Amino acid sequence: MKRILHSILFFFALLCSISTSAQGIAPNICPQPKTMDLSNTDYVPYTRVQIACGDKDAVKWTENHLREWYDNYAPAVERVRVKGEQTPSDGYTIDINDNGIAISATTLQGVRYALYSLRQIAIPARGTQTVSGWIVPKGKIEDEPSFGFRGMHICWFHETEPWEIERQIRLAAYYKLNYMVIESWGSFRSDVAPWFDWPDGTMTKEEIHRLKAIADDLGITLIPQINVFGHASMARGATGKHAIIDLNPIYQPLFEPVGGWNWCLTNPKTRELLISLIAEMHEAFGNPPYFHIGCDEADSPSCPSCKARPYGEILVEHLMAINDAIKKRGAHTMMWHDMLLSRDDPRWKGFYQNGTTETAQAALKLSKDIVICDWFYYDAKDSYPTMDYFKELGYSVLTCPFNNSKGIIAQSRYAYKAGIDGVLGTTWHHNFGGDLTNTYFYVANASWNTQSSFSIGGMGGLALHSHLRQIGWDMHVSDPRHTGIYYDEIPPEPELRN
Repeated sequence: MKRILHSILFFFALLCSISTSAQGIAPNICPQPKTMDLSNTDYVPYTRVQIACGDKDAVKWTENHLREWYDNYAPAVERVRVKGEQTPSDGYTIDINDNGIAISATTLQGVRYALYSLRQIAIPARGTQTVSGWIVPKGKIEDEPSFGFRGMHICWFHETEPWEIERQIRLAAYYKLNYMVIESWGSFRSDVAPWFDWPDGTMTKEEIHRLKAIADDLGITLIPQINVFGHASMARGATGKHAIIDLNPIYQPLFEPVGGWNWCLTNPKTRELLISLIAEMHEAFGNPPYFHIGCDEADSPSCPSCKARPYGEILVEHLMAINDAIKKRGAHTMMWHDMLLSRDDPRWKGFYQNGTTETAQAALKLSKDIVICDWFYYDAKDSYPTMDYFKELGYSVLTCPFNNSKGIIAQSRYAYKAGIDGVLGTTWHHNFGGDLTNTYFYVANASWNTQSSFSIGGMGGLALHSHLRQIGWDMHVSDPRHTGIYYDEIPPEPELRN
């Protein structure tokens, strides 16, 4: 009895916690809209949609995806004249009443977001054994994002299967994120340097092109990443593997001699190779507006040439040459922040700083058109001085949380108040189970609506499972291991997964 009472009280508290402008709202829209007033009980048939949008492709996109999602019961679509001032570019409004559903947005992206919200609240008509139509709650939604850059960083490991990447792309787009950084960990099949990665990596150009087409259609931009400083092994440090020299020791001069964790920055062949690989991968991804070069968690040099000069000077020369090559391709460089902060500097106590006094000098000398990705994984309460530091130096800055829900919320709210440019969530090798759901759920909510009070507890978690199921239908999955948040019904210990 206590358990039943506790569940009732918890569910009631959850509904109260996520209310925005009125009682009785549907609890399963992620991210939580800025303003939403929907009925709990008064539903109307989802049979007709009016689109007011200046983008001529909006109606066609809507028709195509409504047919994909609702098959024989897809609502009819009608384009109507735009009246008066519309919502901001990525914003939208939805009005649901007895006459049907009216969507207003300035761009196709806004229409996409409106349709994603509608899909999350549409349910099959009741009282039948099989689907006979769809219904949606009456009400109104007015919505727009808090940040222009809302992204997720994911890793494509040697053993990662393409369906995993596709599902994360689809989930990120469905949750109104607009960028995804894809880091290759020994998986990219290069033509420029066929020995660059493990020989059977699944990140082929054919797969990249296929996934880019999906991402473009769903409204999310894919950003490639190659590490040009630390993490040169393209394998997790805990595994002791090295994607190149484990199988091709002839290429040892390209790396620091102890461990091979860093690229050898004084070897001119290193930079030549990296610039060629960046061009190859950037082209494979369709020449997006950004390219991520990693640069986190590097070691001190062990190479005699790299030790003969101040390492900070060598690092600046290397990164400026890489940045110039990326700029010539019409893109902005993105990089992690931690090697630009000295571990001996008391200002950064409690935050992530892996650099030395020398490498920290690079922050003062690098081109300010580089985007600094400031990663931190916890709730620092009142202050995030590293974000402020890079912003004051003149960089564009993204705050980069991980899977800690309180940290994601606190960082995003602080970033918004401080005028930081956006949020880039990170998943690393935790792209399954509770970490997958926690990261996507909270990054989506916090980057879209910094005042979101949505919780993954109770109905929130169940809603996310429903959303993954919808994505599975879009992918036409038939393998049980490609459903849910684990491969298997009884999953292995998380540390054994990757």
